[in-house]
Amino acid sequence: MTKKYSLALDFHENSKKLVLSQSYNTKTQYKIYPAAKAISLEKNNLEAACKRGDSYLKTLLSRKSTRSFTSENIALGSLSQLLTLSCGLRNDSENAINRTYASAGARFPVEVYIIILRSDDLEPGIYHFNVSDNSLEFLRAGDYTKEIDCYYENQKDAITTDFPCLILFSMAFDRTMEKYGERGYRFIFLDAGHMGQNLYLTATYLELGIVALGAGDVSDNKFDDMIGLVHSEENVFYAFAVGHPQIPG
Repeated sequence: MTKKYSLALDFHENSKKLVLSQSYNTKTQYKIYPAAKAISLEKNNLEAACKRGDSYLKTLLSRKSTRSFTSENIALGSLSQLLTLSCGLRNDSENAINRTYASAGARFPVEVYIIILRSDDLEPGIYHFNVSDNSLEFLRAGDYTKEIDCYYENQKDAITTDFPCLILFSMAFDRTMEKYGERGYRFIFLDAGHMGQNLYLTATYLELGIVALGAGDVSDNKFDDMIGLVHSEENVFYAFAVGHPQIPG
């Protein structure tokens, strides 16, 4: 990584530590222009969408974060569909630009890694999603449950750690920033947003549970070290716990 991107990389390093404010407004914020003419729009209705058999609207309106998982393992078939539909190629074309999500300048700077904790089909360990071959590359064997529990210790009250799979997004800085310079750093997060929403909607469609995890207690470099990444070239920055949702009852 060259020094010409110093501003973006300085921000990246200095924003790794999570510091929660105790004085923020806990109410949901939104803006209203009371003097403006208001034109009413049709309201979203999940029950009506289900009655009409509208699978898209049902998926969109059912999308939510899952914070409690069952002990059921993740199946290769489910994971395959989740990754391919969310982050993969649109068809069998050899053109790697033809993917299922938007990317600034078609640079695709976000790489996808998977930590399998429990599966009937896959050995526990760390995998990489090879987009061009539509395959999982087995990088390291091992049970990383304790490491993940430790990293997300600060979220114990918000989520159980019974999920069988953790999907990680890493950013390969140069891929976008060599084209857009410092501005490219912003574009990487926009790409991740497109991919994250795809994951949520696809997981919902497949009846899987999913929750996005933004930050843990210790250095972000922990996941980089587990995978074997060079910190100055590629960093993990976003994660998604995936599994089968615990149905309240």
